[in-house]
Amino acid sequence: MVKLNYVKPTTFRAAKGSLERALSITPQAKTVLAHLLRHGDITPLKADAVYGISRLAACIFEIRNAGFNIYTDMHRDDCGRKYAQYVYAG
Repeated sequence: MVKLNYVKPTTFRAAKGSLERALSITPQAKTVLAHLLRHGDITPLKADAVYGISRLAACIFEIRNAGFNIYTDMHRDDCGRKYAQYVYAG
């Protein structure tokens, strides 16, 4: 009988904002995070129109709690209504 040596896997320390932390967020938040990583920013209108996500602020809250750096720019549309633009800051 051949005895195999067991090699203990090395421990990977997840850096703040790493993919391991992103795996613990909801599917909608993962979709928003993927969009932010690909395009850099997202607005509630775009999130609703493209992905059907109506609670963008809740997804951003989850992503921030996972350690990702996202800041908010407030804007006004042509009618004077305020909306947020969320920008991924690396």
